[in-house]
Formats: sequence, structure tokens, C-alpha cells
Amino acid sequence: MTGAGPGPLSCHCDCVRGDRALTGIDSWGVGVKDEDKTKEQLVNELVEMRQRIAELEAAETERKWVEDALRRRNRELELLDRASQAFSATLDLDQVLVTVLEEVRHLLGVAGCSIWLSEAETGELVCRQATGPGSEVVRGWRLVPGEGIAGWVAHSGESLIVPDTWADERHFKGVDRQIGLETRSILSIPLRVKEGVIGALQVVDTEVDRFSSTDLTLLEPLTASAAIAIDNARLVDALRQRTVELQTRNEDLDAFAHTVAHDLKNPLARIVGFSEVLRNASATMPGEELRRYLHKIAQNGRKMSSIIDELLLLAGVRQMEVEMRPLDMASIVAEALQRLGHVIEDHQAEITGPDAWPVTLGYGPWVEEVWVNYLSNALKYGGQPPRVELGATEQEDGTVCFWVRDNGHGIPPEAQARLFTPFTRLDQVRVEGHGLGLSTVRRIVEKLGGQVGVESEVGQGSVFTFTLPGVAGG
Repeated sequence: MTGAGPGPLSCHCDCVRGDRALTGIDSWGVGVKDEDKTKEQLVNELVEMRQRIAELEAAETERKWVEDALRRRNRELELLDRASQAFSATLDLDQVLVTVLEEVRHLLGVAGCSIWLSEAETGELVCRQATGPGSEVVRGWRLVPGEGIAGWVAHSGESLIVPDTWADERHFKGVDRQIGLETRSILSIPLRVKEGVIGALQVVDTEVDRFSSTDLTLLEPLTASAAIAIDNARLVDALRQRTVELQTRNEDLDAFAHTVAHDLKNPLARIVGFSEVLRNASATMPGEELRRYLHKIAQNGRKMSSIIDELLLLAGVRQMEVEMRPLDMASIVAEALQRLGHVIEDHQAEITGPDAWPVTLGYGPWVEEVWVNYLSNALKYGGQPPRVELGATEQEDGTVCFWVRDNGHGIPPEAQARLFTPFTRLDQVRVEGHGLGLSTVRRIVEKLGGQVGVESEVGQGSVFTFTLPGVAGG
């Protein structure tokens, strides 16, 4: 039992072990297949998951891009709305230009920007306003038609992005040299209104390739609104200038009517009166008295002639355009003194002046009238006898200030401001004048690019002045 027992037991165990082994192999085989399928599924799921993640990331990126674009667009619309309100808040041209540039710099954060407007008379492009380094130098700069990037844009009517100014021959480097700033990229947009292009808005920076089509798209609607605001402000400015011109012309008409009604009427009445006396009594009038009446008639006739000449001169100054030339002031003063020779002799006046005069620009016949007016007043309203000093002082701004000093009674401060307006007379003392002399002086000097003035203290005499543009090296 003992010997036989182990055999079957061993065999059974082997079989069992064998079955188990077989079963284990089968089971393992099945397990490998199931596990392979699971890995494949996992790989597929992983791929699908990655695709899904990529899609979600792309959707998130697109959402962020849309949100950024929406915020940017809202900011642009807010800017345009704010700019439009700012443009409509004023019709002052300079204030409109400043507002435009402030909005542009705030929007793009650039080195500088400027507005160039076409000048109708010359066709040149003039920088009317600028911000950034050297803006005070750029402001007022003039470009001939088509010159520079701004000139090209204003001439062509097309917007332009210059990525690198070194590679663009149209770039005008004169401004860069003057302000010490090297411009490397430019964005320039035409200012367009219904009548056409009136100028250009130019944005500059020191970085290469600073501006993109997005910047252009952003600035174009702002530029369109700015162009309308600028054009409206220019129209208002032109209307104001026209109003001033009309007021000036009305003053001329008033001066003419006043002079004809009063200044010409008085000497004419005297002439008529003296003539009536002579007609009725000349046959029995002593010779000396007869000559006295004739002298009075001639004197009042000359006064009427002088007033008429003054009216003609005043009208001519307003209408004529004269050529400014270097003046021989010594000859002009000498001619004025010769014209007043009889008045100087009658008043026993003493007149002194410099040995040499600075050279200035002007129109000789008109400047002579200025001297005649100033000298006449100095002789009429000076001391007894009149002592008149003439002189000239060169100013720091390149102009020359000419002056006439008298020894008269002086003029109160409240009266000085009215001296150069029509109808005002220097009649403090014995001789009456007509009201156009100093008004004509002011018109002449201002037409020649100068200014008139007076300094006076009661009891200390007066100094009447006028300025003219100097000549370099004169």
C-alpha cells in the first residue's frame, strides 16, 4: 500500500499540476490578449484625450483672443468717442490740434507725433502742432509740396507705413538733424475732408518696424474725425479773420465819413467864409488885410489837400501789396524834414538825429509818411520852442525800433491807448490836427511787419516809436 500509494498520488499530482499548468497557460494567454486590448484602448483614449485637450486649448486661446480683441475694440471705440467729444468741445484750431495729438500719443505710446496742414497760398505743408522731443523745433517747419513722408502722403492721399526710414528715400532727415532724434519708423495718414486732403497726421518712433496694419486700422477713424474737426476749426478761424477784416473796413468807412463830415467841412467852411468877405469887401479892403484873407484861404486849402492825401494813403495801405526792400533811412528822414521845412522854421524847432541809421526792410514812400506824421506831432505838440530828437535802437529779435522824442507836455496814460485809433487828436495845446494821422501810421507799420508805440509822462514829453524788420549785416 505504501509502495503503490506514491505512484498514483504522484501521477495525480502531476496531472493536477499539469492541468493547472495547462489551465494557467490558457488563462495567461487569455489574459495577455485582454491586456493588449486594454492598452490599445488606453492609447486610443489617450490620443482622443489629447485631441480633446488640444481642441479645448485652441478654443480657450480663441476665446481669449476674441476677448482681447473685444476689449481692444471697446477701448478703441471708447477712445474714438472720447476724441469725438474732445473735438466737438472747442472750435479753437490750436486746441483741436493739441487734443488730437494727446489722444494719439495716449493710444500708441510713441516717441512723437505731429500734424501738418497744407497752406493754400503756397501749397507748402506746415507743421501746425507737434508733441515729443524737439516739438518746439518741428512746430512751424515748412515742407515744399511732396517733400518728406508727410508731403508724399498729403500729395498722394494714401496712408503709409515706413518700417525703416533708412531704406526709404522719401524720408526727410532735416528735422531729425535739427532735433537730435533719429526717427526709424513712421506711420502717416492723410487728413481728408470732402474738398480733398488738407494735410497729414504723422506718428514717429525710434524703433525699427514699430507700426503695423493694426495701428493703421486703429488710427484711420481717429484721423477721419480729426480731419473734420480741424477743417471746422479752420473755417471758424477764417470766419474770425474775415470778421476782423470787415471790422477794419468798417473803421475805414467810419473814418472816411467822419473826416468828410468834420475835418474837411471845417476848412471848407473857412474858405467859403473868407471868400464871401472878399467878394463883398475886396474893393475897399486894405492891401494888408486882403493878403491876410488870401493867406487864410490858401492855408485851409492846403489843409484840405493834406486830409485828402491822408485818406488816399489810408486806402492805399489797405489795398496795396508792396515789395519790402532795404531802406536808406538817412535819405528818407531828410526828405521828411524837407517837406516840413516851413513848419520847422515857423516853430524855430531844434531837431537832432544820429550820424548813421541801421538798415531795415520796408517801403520807402510809406515809411516817409510815418516820419512826417511823427515829426509833425512833435513840432505841433512839443515845447516852445520844440526840441525833437530822432534815433534808432537795434532789438534782440532782429527788428529795429525807430523813435521820435519831444519836449511837450506829455500824454496821460488813459489817453495813450487811443492815440492810434481813428478820430483821436493830439490837441492838448494850440494846434488842432485831424484824426487820421496816427491811425495811418499804425496801418502802415503793421502792413510792413512792425509795431507802433508811445511812452509818455505828463510834464516829461513823449517818445513815439515804430519798428521794422532788420537786415542781417546791416
